[in-house]
Amino acid sequence: MQTVTKKDIVKKIHEKVGLSQRLLHQIVDTILEEIKKALELGEEVKIVRFGTFIPYKTKERIGRNLKTKEEVKIQSFKKVVFHLAPQFKKELRNEKG
Repeated sequence: MQTVTKKDIVKKIHEKVGLSQRLLHQIVDTILEEIKKALELGEEVKIVRFGTFIPYKTKERIGRNLKTKEEVKIQSFKKVVFHLAPQFKKELRNEKG
């Protein structure tokens, strides 16, 4: 499996629309920064026909050190889950229609 980087995305957009790669890099950075800011504020980010980023905070809980069997407090922390849009999920599964 191959990894697609931000640079790859900018290059592909450049090939499709012809804007400069420098400008496109700024646009992509701005979009990602706005998504990041919204998630940091606890807001969901929904991109139609793509998916939804949902931030949440885990609860503090007690875990266990597997080697010593000692109980350890696990602090709460922020996480983000991503749910694919139904249409996109079908496309990924080649179930178009």
